[in-house]
Amino acid sequence: MGVVIISGSPRKNGNTELLLSILNIELKKNNINTEFISLSGKKINHCINCDKCIGINKCIQNDDFNSIYSKVLENKGLVIGSPVYVGMPTSLLMAFIQRLTYVSYNNNHTLSKKIGGPIAVGGESGQLTTINSLVDFYLVNEMLIPGSNYWNIGVGINKGDIKKDEKGKAYIMSFAQNLSSTMKIMEEKVI
Repeated sequence: MGVVIISGSPRKNGNTELLLSILNIELKKNNINTEFISLSGKKINHCINCDKCIGINKCIQNDDFNSIYSKVLENKGLVIGSPVYVGMPTSLLMAFIQRLTYVSYNNNHTLSKKIGGPIAVGGESGQLTTINSLVDFYLVNEMLIPGSNYWNIGVGINKGDIKKDEKGKAYIMSFAQNLSSTMKIMEEKVI
């Protein structure tokens, strides 16, 4: 039982990855296996609604999607992080989760009963809009989202600013603890 952590930022080692690394460390402290995947440098095409994924449980497009999708399928948890770009998640991440939703839906809802949640990092605003967009992804895929003691958000404009965001780091640590506890309960109950 593990968690795939996906950074939807096109930037390597930016604030989104730094905040997700706090989640990663906290999950490991709670004996949860993790796999971190950055979409930076990955080729993720947009869904073309061709319906050729029906019954084959993969996308026919030749890019990096299927290798990431197979890792998502192997794990019980999925956490997705995005910086705020023009008040919403990055287009790179949106292309990924739209294809993820479509392939899952067309193959007996493969994401159903997985557990996780979104994380958003922004400079001044847009984190809640980004979170809400990503929550919709979790809900439409019948996934479970544990809470935190506030929204899973961080504040950072320049690279590395997130390291100074004590509140943001605390929100993510709380989320990681709740995610860990919920996953352990689910494993005991075999949901």
